[in-house]
Amino acid sequence: MGLPYNKIAKIVNEAMMNGEGLLEAVNSLAKEHGLDDRNYRIDALKTMNEIERILKEDYTQTLMISAVLGQMVEAEGKERFPAPAFFAFLEILSSVSEAPKDAKSETSTEIEEHTTRIIELTTTLVSVICRWSKEGVVGVADNCPQELKELARLVFRKTMMLQSGLWSCISCGRIVDVKSTRALMCEECDIKMDDSSISQVDSSRCTRDRNGYGQTSKSEEPN
Repeated sequence: MGLPYNKIAKIVNEAMMNGEGLLEAVNSLAKEHGLDDRNYRIDALKTMNEIERILKEDYTQTLMISAVLGQMVEAEGKERFPAPAFFAFLEILSSVSEAPKDAKSETSTEIEEHTTRIIELTTTLVSVICRWSKEGVVGVADNCPQELKELARLVFRKTMMLQSGLWSCISCGRIVDVKSTRALMCEECDIKMDDSSISQVDSSRCTRDRNGYGQTSKSEEPN
C-alpha cells in the first residue's frame, strides 16, 4: 500500500470513529490506493476458532493467560487491555471445554507468545463483530456472522455498563460499582478469595451454570 503502519492505523481508526466498520475502513483504503480489497479480509469465525483452540490447548497456559489479561484490563495507558476485548475473552473462555492438565511446563516465552496472540485475536474479533464510533462500541456490526451476534451483543451490553460505572463480578456475576471492585471481583468475592486457599479448590469438580444475564453459579458435577 506504500503507507507506514501508523498512518494506516490512524486512517482506519478515524473511519471507525465515524461509524465505519473495520473491514469497510480497510477495504475503502485499499480501493483508494488501487488495491484489490478482496485480499484484505478477516474471517471472524476463523478468528473465534483460533481463540478457542489456544484456550483448549493447556490448562496452566490458559490460567496464566487469564491472569495476565486480568491485570492488563486494570492497567493504565498503553499497557491496558481494551475492556470490550476482555469481555469477549471471558465469554469465550466460559464456553470452551476445560483444557487438559499437561505435565509439560510451558516456558515464560511460550506463555508470552500465546498471550500476545490472544490479545491480537480478541481485539481483532471485537473490531469486526461490533459497530464502533468515537464513543467506543455502539452495537453489533452489520456484517457480523449470525453465530457471533450474541457475543457481540454481550460485549456491547457490558461495555455500556462499564461506561455507566458498573461492573459484573467475574466470580459471582453480581453487578456492582466499578470503583468498589478488587481484582475484577466484588468486595464479597474478594474477601472470600482471601479467606480460602486456591490450592484447596478442586476445579475439576466445579462447573459454571448460567442463571441470568451476567450471572453464574457454581455447581458440583456428579461423581
